[in-house]
Amino acid sequence: MKFQLPGFVDRYFKKQEGLKKYQESISSFLADSELSVEENEKLVEMQKEFGLSAEDVKGIHKTSVASVFANIGSDKRITDEEKASLEKLLTHFSISKEDIAFNQDSFNKYYALALIDKGVLPTISNPESQVNIVFKPDEILHWGMVANLMKRKKVTTKVNYGGLTASVKIMKGVRYRVGSMNIGSESKEIIDREDSGIFYVTNQRLGYLGYRKQFSFPFKKIGSLELRQDGLHIFKDGKEAPYILELSDYELALAIISFILNKSEEN
Repeated sequence: MKFQLPGFVDRYFKKQEGLKKYQESISSFLADSELSVEENEKLVEMQKEFGLSAEDVKGIHKTSVASVFANIGSDKRITDEEKASLEKLLTHFSISKEDIAFNQDSFNKYYALALIDKGVLPTISNPESQVNIVFKPDEILHWGMVANLMKRKKVTTKVNYGGLTASVKIMKGVRYRVGSMNIGSESKEIIDREDSGIFYVTNQRLGYLGYRKQFSFPFKKIGSLELRQDGLHIFKDGKEAPYILELSDYELALAIISFILNKSEEN
């Protein structure tokens, strides 16, 4: 006697098989971050063949495009072509950036770094809304980020009591202490936050605008730049102590500053 599965069970396994094949196919198709007309037609045919609804494959679309986003950003560069491909896939599958764990800060950074590689500096529109400074004629804002202005200072860490002492009993409840007691202190240098504000880079200068402190000077006044464990050290000609800035990310700022300094040396 031949055993047959109930219809709903048979349909369930058929759908699972279809979802697996659909996932494998779309992963293969999007390996180049693009979906051709022919590839899309094959996906549509597969949906019909296995009875897959739009809701059935929606999750696959989200994870697949999320993988594309992760892949194009894996080298920390996003080109104009990759940007266009990602936007096209989002529109085609009717999914939002939130559906693919899109990170706008990472996208902006990688896109800007790709532009710099091509010899183009990123520019920020409406610069006055980003940094509240008076811009000079023909001054262009290339970058701005929240920063902490740090300062080195000495603090006392502990007090030591030393020397030989003794206690002699004179009568009940009364004792006399003899000997010597030396008091010494230990101090160390620490780096502490002095202010919080915005660190910015334009085509004419770099600067910091905080709640209590601010500075800015042209690139020709930069003595040196050093990225250390405790922050970005900016040495200005004629100033002994450096400005120390703590940023959440240093790569893009240094790429822009380096580009401008190299260009100025060429000229």
